[in-house]
Amino acid sequence: MKTRFLLPHQLRLVGWLFALPGFVLGYFVLYSDFRIPGFGISLSPNSHFFPNPQYEDLTNELALILVVVGLFLVAFSKEKKEDELTARIRQNALYWAVLVNYLLYLLWLLLVITIELSGRNKLVLGHLGDPLEVSIYNLFTPLVIFVARYYYLRHSKNDEYKISRLFYLPEKPYRLLGQITSIPLLIAIVIMFVGPFINKNDVDIPGGWDVIIMFLPVTLLIWGYSRRKNEDEFISTLRLESMQLAVYVNYAVLMIANLFLFFTDFILVLFLNLGTIALFFVLRFNYILWTYNRKNMGGNLAL
Repeated sequence: MKTRFLLPHQLRLVGWLFALPGFVLGYFVLYSDFRIPGFGISLSPNSHFFPNPQYEDLTNELALILVVVGLFLVAFSKEKKEDELTARIRQNALYWAVLVNYLLYLLWLLLVITIELSGRNKLVLGHLGDPLEVSIYNLFTPLVIFVARYYYLRHSKNDEYKISRLFYLPEKPYRLLGQITSIPLLIAIVIMFVGPFINKNDVDIPGGWDVIIMFLPVTLLIWGYSRRKNEDEFISTLRLESMQLAVYVNYAVLMIANLFLFFTDFILVLFLNLGTIALFFVLRFNYILWTYNRKNMGGNLAL
């Protein structure tokens, strides 16, 4: 197994120099309402994104860029020596980063629903009672979990060449279950979000659908983490590459939105960002596998 799509090793130090100050700045922005004086822009009216004159402070955008770009460089920069062991460690770390991130999300979602059904106030959860706050934490948790897991395995397995197996759900019935729940939800999201965006109208989510949509990341995870009939080296490599590219695309979209969208538009991106890593992974993984099976390329990746 070889790991592709990695950045030069020298960028890892740059990543730490970005991420650590970014975390400090982000902490003061979130919990002390800190703002860099004069660090902002005036937004002109008569636009879909900001219909009224607004002043947008960019301190939080700066913190987000520093943390996300920094962690990204740390996570996906090459080792001085890339070999079979580092590839397997990276696959293991990605597997657990995505899985743990979505399991935490599912636990939070079930907890919020339970509290609402019991008639209690979500304020008992503090900051975690607000979906926006959870969306903000979700920006960093996959990368944080990945970096922590990768470095733990890198040092604990430094002289070993065996990494524990990765466990996936049985193909039946979970892959079909993931498909028949994910696809209708995706179609509903496209209908609810794309039309109003093109027509420059506000997104109107029918009552109860916001909770249903929030289960999409879970259904996508069930789909993506279901075994194939032949889980071989090719499938393992394809999973690793698809997960890497899913993370790349996810954070590229996030950075573009961070620079060009403000207020409710960016909040909408944060909401959708809860499930985009799983979505991009499922799309890329299944497309390449379908292409490979269709062309029967004898084990070579159909890229």
